[in-house]
Amino acid sequence: MELGEKMSEKEKKLSQLGVDLSGTKFAGSYIQKNDYIVQLMVKQLLRKNNVILMDLAEAIEKFSWVKSYLWKVLSPEKDKYIREVSEEKVHGTLLYVPPRIRISMPIQSCFFISDPDIVQKVHNVIILDKNSEITLNTTCAAVAGEATHLGITEIYLKEGAKLNYVMIHGWSPETFVRPRTGAFVEKNGILNMFYANLKPVRDIQSYPYIILEEKASANTTSILLGIKNSHINIGSKIVLRDKESKGEILSRAIAQDNSKITMPAEIESYTSNTKGHIDCKGLQLSEKSYIESLPILKSYTMGSELTHEATIGKLSEEGLNYLMSKGFDEDEATSLLVRGFIDVGLGNLPIIVRPQIEVALNIIARLAKG
Repeated sequence: MELGEKMSEKEKKLSQLGVDLSGTKFAGSYIQKNDYIVQLMVKQLLRKNNVILMDLAEAIEKFSWVKSYLWKVLSPEKDKYIREVSEEKVHGTLLYVPPRIRISMPIQSCFFISDPDIVQKVHNVIILDKNSEITLNTTCAAVAGEATHLGITEIYLKEGAKLNYVMIHGWSPETFVRPRTGAFVEKNGILNMFYANLKPVRDIQSYPYIILEEKASANTTSILLGIKNSHINIGSKIVLRDKESKGEILSRAIAQDNSKITMPAEIESYTSNTKGHIDCKGLQLSEKSYIESLPILKSYTMGSELTHEATIGKLSEEGLNYLMSKGFDEDEATSLLVRGFIDVGLGNLPIIVRPQIEVALNIIARLAKG
């Protein structure tokens, strides 16, 4: 189904988050509004390489093998939100990449809520077969009134596969959000995840759970902007299950107004010759804001190397004064310092997606006020 030629003003706001409504910048595009699909575009680049991008509900009916991937890395018993989504037939994406297929042009998915009192339930399954590689840009947003988003994503990376996964969220101040992500990365697989929250949100809690096999690696970066009365609880857990696996969790939080931000991060090692690092930093820009950093390291064997760094502080007075002496006003100087503070994680991502991320980071820096 193609997106209509004319879109409402609400929908046009999606472009500010980096969504390409024309689909010209992506090899494929899936856009879901509330609980129905408004765009599913699969270009020749994907078709000739037998990449499957389609609605998950349709894929379950068309391909019998899809069921073998459902609820394996995220069990419905894990929490009530996963269970609620598992009990219904819902829309979402199936993305399957065949062995040795590497697509350099990104694939786009977008889930947005355009009306109040909507409960959007989404189930995505991403499967990269052996030695394949893609970049997936996902944007989630709400643009009107009280609403709820329950988004379940299961990721399976076969041996040697690589997924670059960029997520940009721009919710409304009344949205209740519960994303749930689980990933299983086989030998030599690589998972790079980059997340940014750009707008006020009533309550969001997300804690991706990543399991790594031998010589697999995962890098997660979260850039969290707390504005107004936002409640944000976002982090990651990486399990170093097999030897020579590596994991890194980077979190940056900027809290202002009455916002509350929690950054949980956990790395567990079950075998020797593994490495893990957690780096959580927070900036408090108002007296009424709150930041909590919760780094946890667990080793169940000798020979693992796990480290963490966690700091919470304020903007450098020296830095502010220096920039203001150069002609910047206080807001401009604050934005420049915040921009440098959140400039992390880009080195793990392909150059082609960095412009969108740069836009997101610039938005965060501009909205951050001392």
